[in-house]
Amino acid sequence: INLTKATNVHFLHHNSNPLKMPEERVSWKDSNIGLIGSDLDHKVKAAAAAGETAWEGTGKEAGTYVWRVEQFKVVAWPKEKYGSFHSGDSYIVLNSYTKDGSDALLHDVHIWIGSNSSQDEYGTAAYKMVELDEYLGGGPVQHREVEGFEGPMFQSYFGNITVLDGGVDTGFRHVEASKDKPHLYKIKGTEKGMSMSQVPLSKSSLNQGDSFILFANKGSVWIWHGETSNPDEKAKANTAGEEMCTEGTVSVLEASEPEGDNAEFWAYLGDGTIQPAEGGDEAVKDFVPVLFRIKDDGKGGDISPEKIAEAKPIKKRWGPPTSKIDKSLLDDDDVFLLDAGWEVYLWMGKACDKSEKLAGMSLADRYMKSDPRTADLPLSIVKSGWETSHFNEFFE
Repeated sequence: INLTKATNVHFLHHNSNPLKMPEERVSWKDSNIGLIGSDLDHKVKAAAAAGETAWEGTGKEAGTYVWRVEQFKVVAWPKEKYGSFHSGDSYIVLNSYTKDGSDALLHDVHIWIGSNSSQDEYGTAAYKMVELDEYLGGGPVQHREVEGFEGPMFQSYFGNITVLDGGVDTGFRHVEASKDKPHLYKIKGTEKGMSMSQVPLSKSSLNQGDSFILFANKGSVWIWHGETSNPDEKAKANTAGEEMCTEGTVSVLEASEPEGDNAEFWAYLGDGTIQPAEGGDEAVKDFVPVLFRIKDDGKGGDISPEKIAEAKPIKKRWGPPTSKIDKSLLDDDDVFLLDAGWEVYLWMGKACDKSEKLAGMSLADRYMKSDPRTADLPLSIVKSGWETSHFNEFFE
């Protein structure tokens, strides 16, 4: 599969208020957000940020901080729950750090969007991410993460990521697992750890390409491996299951074993059909990093992306590419979009004008929604002079 598929791209208008309450809960994927505005817009956001008590004390020392969006506000997430998220919510994550030989704090600000998060929650998280960026002086790199598609940097903050049902705005109260109502989790191995997502308690939730954990209590834990689940994923599922089963012995099941041998496990799951392996990373043979310029012609017309360079196909999701793009192509007068196959970057030059900044963010949002491949990928907004090491890996 070659991932340089031609895409029709249109940019969005910066005229929506993300804080307006809709009449019904609308999926975050139906929202249109452009976050970059005029100098006045930046000043308004900075003034608003100064009154946001959640930001007090941030940016003063290294560490990771998490907030959840609750009714258009940001609320500190308990530290003991770091790494656990609800699929019906949106979160803001700040990671502050120093580089060797320097005491200066650097920052990455992420929004994490649950698969069942609403348009309001996504909009509020995006607005608050910009607000926090302004509070920290405009230097942070901003990122968008979507449930199940988190980038390696985000994963590295927590090691293992757990996604639970429900959310603050859904009226759903999370119920702890019990012998009567155990929880079923799907396990996905990642570069930096493991992702564990709660799925419906049903036989039909199983698929042959993944590993699953059924957790009733600390003495009753089962692990089921699909026929084609990879060895690394199996190992991580086994480790997680053993850590959860502190008062008993984990039961490990293979898809090839007769269901009658593990009656209690199958009784919990009930009727249904085990699904075939999901199409995933193994279906992608290679990808081609492509660099686009977003240029304003100065004539008041539409701003569209111009493809200016591409690297050779890469056959590995993680790790630096062997073929790189000439970094001198990045002009401080413009905005550029790098589609790196597994993540998308928006690079903003120091001297690019306001219309290009506005169009760039809006166009990146629409570009990603225009193709199922890119719809849920991590998006990072990189500013000239503040490039991340991951971004720089694609250039020479």
